[in-house]
Amino acid sequence: MEFLSENWGLIIWAVPGAWGLIALTIFWAMPRIDFRVASKAMVVEWMGFSLRRIPLSDIGRISKRLKGKPEVWRNTLKGNHRMLVLYRKSGKRPVVITPHNRYIFRNQLETSLERLAGRTD
Repeated sequence: MEFLSENWGLIIWAVPGAWGLIALTIFWAMPRIDFRVASKAMVVEWMGFSLRRIPLSDIGRISKRLKGKPEVWRNTLKGNHRMLVLYRKSGKRPVVITPHNRYIFRNQLETSLERLAGRTD
């Protein structure tokens, strides 16, 4: 208890300071998440590093409306106007992404899915 009585001022400022630093880090890192369509997968990237890959062959349909409990990959705080939901054929949880322009990204994704379906037929 002697440590606490000597350093109470430092402790009082360190705890909220640490939470503030964590919040600033999240606010800095969140907009750097990006989404792209590769030849065989939809990739979630953060500053060029691949965080998550979803195979195109596993994507069943793409929607703007969410049903169920999703896996969420957001790059904005208010992403409802940018939200796309990828429903998977494997029955796993749907994936919510927030690309900068959801209609252009959806078109790219659907084109890649059609191309993939054309190769397998």
